[in-house]
Amino acid sequence: MKQKPIFIYFLLSLLLLLVFMWNVSIGSIPLSSRDILSILSGNTHPYAAIVTDIRIPRAMLAITSGGILSLTGLCMQTLVRNPLADPYIMGVTAGAGLGVNILLCGLVPVTVFSYYTLPLFAWAGGMGSLTLVLLLGFYHLNEDKERFLMAGIAASSIFTALTGFLIYRFAEQEKAHRLIFWTFGSFERASPESAFITGIIAILLIIFCLIFANRLDLLLTGTLTAQSLGLNVRKWKIILFALTSFAVGGLVAFTGPIGFVGMMIPHVVRQFKGTLHHALIVPVFFTGAIYLCACDALTRVILPPAGMPIGIITALLGVPFFLYLLKR
Repeated sequence: MKQKPIFIYFLLSLLLLLVFMWNVSIGSIPLSSRDILSILSGNTHPYAAIVTDIRIPRAMLAITSGGILSLTGLCMQTLVRNPLADPYIMGVTAGAGLGVNILLCGLVPVTVFSYYTLPLFAWAGGMGSLTLVLLLGFYHLNEDKERFLMAGIAASSIFTALTGFLIYRFAEQEKAHRLIFWTFGSFERASPESAFITGIIAILLIIFCLIFANRLDLLLTGTLTAQSLGLNVRKWKIILFALTSFAVGGLVAFTGPIGFVGMMIPHVVRQFKGTLHHALIVPVFFTGAIYLCACDALTRVILPPAGMPIGIITALLGVPFFLYLLKR
C-alpha cells in the first residue's frame, strides 16, 4: 500500500511528459519526438530556436497554469466549502485581468516596465475583486454563506464588463485584437521569463499547501468545528484570500483569464483520492497541468497552426461540467 502513491505520482509524471512532448511537437512545422529529444540534448538542429524559445516556454506555461489554477481552485473550494468555486467563478481572474488591461491601455503611467510590473497590477486587480466579493457576500469571515458564491459571480461580471469597456474605449485598433485574444486566455505571449515566474509561483503554492494541509482539512469541517479544534478561522480565510489572489494574479498577467480549470480538476481528483488535502495537493497539481497542456495542444490541432484562445476550449469543456455539478 505504501507504494501506491509513488506509483500514482510516477504515472502522472509519465503522462505529463507525454502531453508535454505532444504539445511541443505541434505547430506550423511539425516535429517528431526524435527531433525534440535531439534538440533537448543540445544537438544542432535547424529548428532548435523554435523549440527552445517558443514551444517549450509555451508548454511550460501551460503546465504551470494548469497546476496553479487547479490548486487555487482547491483552496477556493475549501474556503467556501462549495465544489462550484474556482478563481474564475469567484471573480479573481476577472479582477486580475482588469488590472492588467488598465496598464496595457496606458491609463497608468509606468516609468519602469518589466515582467514583474504586470503581475503586480494583476495581483492588485485580483485583491480588488476579492474585496468586492467580501463586501457583497458576507460581513463576518467566520460565517459560511452560500451568497458568497453568488457575490463572486456578480463581481466577475462587473470586472469583465469593465475590461470590455476599457478595450472598446481606450485600446488602439491594432492593439484591440491582441487584447481581445488575451482576454479569452491565451499562451500566445509565452516566453522563458513568464514560464520561470509562473514556475516559481507554482513551487511556492505547492509548498504552502503541503505545509498547511492540516489547516485546510480543518476548514472543511466548518467554522464552529474548526474553531473548537483551535483553528483561527478568520485568520486562515484571510490568508487564503491573499494567497489565491497573489497566485492567480501572477498567472493572469501572462495568460489572461482561463476559466473552469480550478473547478473541474479538484472535483475529479477527489473522486479517487478523497477529501484530505495532503493526499490531494500533488495529484491536483499534476492533473491540472496535464489537462491544460493537452487543451493547449488541442487548440492547435483544431485551428492550426496558431490555435485559438485556450479559454474557449476550457469553457466548452467546463460549462457542461459546471451544469452537472449544479444539478447535483
